[in-house]
Amino acid sequence: MRVLFIDCSEKYHKQIDTIIEYLYDYFHSLDIYTSKISLSNLKITKCTQCRCCTLKWSESPVKCVVNDEMSEVIDTIQEANSYVILSDRTFLFNKNKVHEKFSERLVAYYYWPYGQSEARLRDPFQNKNSILINFNTTKYFMNHSFYTTKLYMEHTSSSIGAKVQDWTALTPKEDLIKEYKERLDEMAYRLVSAFQRNAS
Repeated sequence: MRVLFIDCSEKYHKQIDTIIEYLYDYFHSLDIYTSKISLSNLKITKCTQCRCCTLKWSESPVKCVVNDEMSEVIDTIQEANSYVILSDRTFLFNKNKVHEKFSERLVAYYYWPYGQSEARLRDPFQNKNSILINFNTTKYFMNHSFYTTKLYMEHTSSSIGAKVQDWTALTPKEDLIKEYKERLDEMAYRLVSAFQRNAS
């Protein structure tokens, strides 16, 4: 089992680091290999929607003609089989721009030649799984930003061929782990269990 943390946060939050560290320790205690990519630290440009990558047939995602770090990100994603996808939401009416750009660039996972009515996943039957964690700092609990962020995260997961096993939204707490320990343990357990079912 190889777990990849995909940190789609737009801004730095110490509590997101705390979540990652806690889950890292959980997986490490089970001798599970983990790695992490932090998208905000990488050069990933906005999709030009040229569709060049979608025109070529391949079961694997096709690399973009744009020269940035997205190709390396895709390589790292492909090496894993389980994902912890994290995204923050700081503003009520503004999307997370880092996650939005990344999500759009995942078009590389789709095949969409001219004449085909809609895009389809190149390899929709991968035995991959994910859990989704939204760290939401908007003022009002369970406003529309929770729902829209969940949709973005689900799109990210489905694009890379991972079935969502669980999702949660966390809000800032004085002791985040104490407040959410049981929930995080449950999510991590579901991710591990899904891998074990696929492997059996």
